[in-house]
Amino acid sequence: MSFFTTIENDLNALKVWFGGTAIGSAIEADYKSAVAELSQVATADLENAVKVIGLSVLGGLASSGTPGAIAAGIASAELEFKSVGKDITAKTLNTLVTTVVNQVSAATAPVPPAAPTAA
Repeated sequence: MSFFTTIENDLNALKVWFGGTAIGSAIEADYKSAVAELSQVATADLENAVKVIGLSVLGGLASSGTPGAIAAGIASAELEFKSVGKDITAKTLNTLVTTVVNQVSAATAPVPPAAPTAA
């Protein structure tokens, strides 16, 4: 069995396990609900909202860490979607903002210093 076949088999097993658990089903349902709700927002408006959320998240991360970033992102998302006439549920806002926080956190994580080299 090749390395890639092993990985493919492991991923398929994970997918089957994930789909057969209550938490997996809940995550999938939340995802589908968020996609359906956000698909009702014009693409340009959604892109702009994500940019606004991202900027708010950066400020929240800098001042208050992840909890502050999520709070700042949700506050800005609520205002942004209301400004385009869309009433997005708290669950979808939380899903969207948490995703943005995770992406921004990963992109802005400091790079650890290089190990010293022998002279």
